Amino acid sequence: MTQDATILPPSWTAASLGEAADIIRGVTYKKADARYYPSMNLVPILRATNIERYLDFQNLVFVPSRNVSDEQFLRIGDIVVASSSGSLSVVGKAAQLTQEWFGAFGAFCLALRPVQSIESRYLGWFMQSEQYRSRASQLAAGVNINNLRRGDVEGIDFPLPPLAEQHRIVAEIEKQLTRLDASVGALRRAKANLKRYRASVLKAACEGRLVPTEASLARSEGREYEHAGQLLQRILEERRARWESQEKRRGAYKEPSPPDTSALPELPEGWAWATVEQTSTVVRNGYAKRPVGNEGTPILRISAVRPLNVDLNAIRWVSADAGLDTFHVAEGDLLFTRYNGNPQLVGVCGVVHGLNRDTLHPDKLIKVRMVECGVRPEFVQIVANTGASRDFLGSRVRTTAGQSGVSGLDVKGTPIPVPPIAEQCRIVAEVDKQLSVVQQAETTVDASLRRAERLRQSVLKRAFEGKLVPQDPDDEPASVLLERIRAEREAAEASASRNGARTRGRGRPSRRREGT
Repeated sequence: MTQDATILPPSWTAASLGEAADIIRGVTYKKADARYYPSMNLVPILRATNIERYLDFQNLVFVPSRNVSDEQFLRIGDIVVASSSGSLSVVGKAAQLTQEWFGAFGAFCLALRPVQSIESRYLGWFMQSEQYRSRASQLAAGVNINNLRRGDVEGIDFPLPPLAEQHRIVAEIEKQLTRLDASVGALRRAKANLKRYRASVLKAACEGRLVPTEASLARSEGREYEHAGQLLQRILEERRARWESQEKRRGAYKEPSPPDTSALPELPEGWAWATVEQTSTVVRNGYAKRPVGNEGTPILRISAVRPLNVDLNAIRWVSADAGLDTFHVAEGDLLFTRYNGNPQLVGVCGVVHGLNRDTLHPDKLIKVRMVECGVRPEFVQIVANTGASRDFLGSRVRTTAGQSGVSGLDVKGTPIPVPPIAEQCRIVAEVDKQLSVVQQAETTVDASLRRAERLRQSVLKRAFEGKLVPQDPDDEPASVLLERIRAEREAAEASASRNGARTRGRGRPSRRREGT
């Protein structure tokens, strides 16, 4: 067995996970038998999604107890491993059961049950290390589905120190990582507070509480101002004038419908409710041709649009057909997500900024071009992603065949609060200023979290190189411990074989517990 060229201390030896633990397969069950709530005679089942650094006992599936064998019920010290997933980053993830819990684990997982002669927590910490995860990823890599087979796990090497040193290593790991986890917890709380602060800034912006209103400033300065009702009237008049100036017109002019304000909140003085249609010149779905290849005309991915952001580098390519001008995006255009697998991302929008080449938007995005000198798109992206406007569009989301979506009519009818133009500018500037501070703080917190993860792995690396605690020459060498483990396992297997021969055909009594 190799240890990736790591030189082990003299009293250590190399062992395999198959020597140190029994490998237990997960529970298989029919989808029709699974439930997502507890009930009598159902057993809670952990899946790969429940395996993080620790086992997460939320969002479990429950299956009939008849599907679960005695050995599949987890015991304290068992290590649950994600053994199959479409994501290579998931396969190999492992976490140890450290408390009493009645339940088992699913077929896309394996469990390691450490032998009694091993400090189980030592093995559990090893399977949190980069050394283990790297080897597991190598073994699991597949084309579509990544699998870590039982034989793969059994053959993974790990460094085995004397038993007494295992206890010292575990104590030191837990002492150092407890302090580190406390710091990480504080960082995560800070990140959550920043998220709440960001939300409060956007909420205040939508409610006219972020900057002084134009009405209050005009009163204090003894001047007049154009309130939003006047602004909206001017926008509608200009809209009609543009239509009338067209050489080719079809039918009568259709005035855009105002919003139904009966269920909308009251606005500050000088503001008014309008719809996206009333304040825009273009609301259009995108180009429907399927992207292919790595050349042609860039077309945005659906994932390019997130709340308050459009990533112009998130592109694919379509053949450079003629007549695509109507599908080009322009600087200052708003893009709304029309479809997405995640309903929370349907209807969110961002403004196109920094455009330096012809770029198309796909049919799963909706382009909105605002009236010039009327309502700023940067302001609309703030209100459209927050408060009553977001609630309205979120209520229009429909899900079909796993895809959630809204229509162009839904976007057109979305109500938006409109302040005077000067106030819009002040709000946008203040939001940019405050969210920039939030972004800088989040970047600092994220960097600290990454540094904490590196420190965590550094502690584990030193532990499994024999550098975390001193060796004691009086400890029983690990080679002697490993020989004893092998002998005990051989004796246990021989005993099981003899017992199996005596009881074969008679069946065996069940010790399975009933779930609640």
